[in-house]
Amino acid sequence: MKSLIDNVIHAYSNSKNIQRREVAPVIATLLIVAIVVVGGSMMFVFAQGYYSSTQTSISHSAEFIKFIGYDGRDVDKLNLHDGNEILANNCCGIADGEKNFDERIAIYLQNNSIEPIVISEILFAGDVYSFAPATKIGEWNKIVPGHKPHPNEYIIVKGPNGGITYDTVQDYPPKIQSGDLVTLLLDLGQKTGMSHDYQIKITTLQGNVFVSTIVIGQSTN
Repeated sequence: MKSLIDNVIHAYSNSKNIQRREVAPVIATLLIVAIVVVGGSMMFVFAQGYYSSTQTSISHSAEFIKFIGYDGRDVDKLNLHDGNEILANNCCGIADGEKNFDERIAIYLQNNSIEPIVISEILFAGDVYSFAPATKIGEWNKIVPGHKPHPNEYIIVKGPNGGITYDTVQDYPPKIQSGDLVTLLLDLGQKTGMSHDYQIKITTLQGNVFVSTIVIGQSTN
C-alpha cells in the first residue's frame, strides 16, 4: 500500500514538473512579444517625430532656380529679362562677329523657391565670376568706362526704377528674392568662340547647384 502511494505521489510530482516545463517557454515567449511590441511602439513614435522634423527642414531649405533664357549675341545692345536693352560692352567690345574680353552676356533667372536664394558662386566657361554690388548700371543706351560689371564680374539687374535706369541687387552676398525674375549680366573675362556651348553653374549658399548651357552668338528671345 505504501509503495502504491509513493508511486502516485511520484507520478503527480512528475506531472507538475512537466506542466511547469511546458508553461515556462510560453511565458518566456509572451514576455519577448511584449518587449518587442513596447520597444517597437517607442521606436515608431521616435521615428515619426524624426522624419516629421526632417521633412519640415527639407521643405524650408528646398531651392528652385529656373533658367528663363539668355542673350549671348554679338550685337551692340543686349535684351534684359523685361525686353528692354542695355549696351553689350563696357569699353572695348564691339559687334564684330566675336564675343571678346569685356563684352557681356545676359542670363535670365527666376527664383521659384518660397524663400530668398543667396548665390555663393558663379562659374561660366570654367571661370569664376565675382559679384559686383553696383548701385545702377547706367542708362539703357549709355555705359562708360568704370560702370560695372568689369571683366569676370557680374551684376544682378532687377528692373527699371521708374526712369531709364535700372535697380540692381546690392546685398552682399547677392540675394534673389522669392518669385523675382532677374538678369545676370556677366562681363566676359575671356574671348569665347561663336556658336560654342558654354556651361553656367550657379551654387547657392545652401550648397545647391543649378546648371544650364549658353550658346554664344545666340539668343532665346
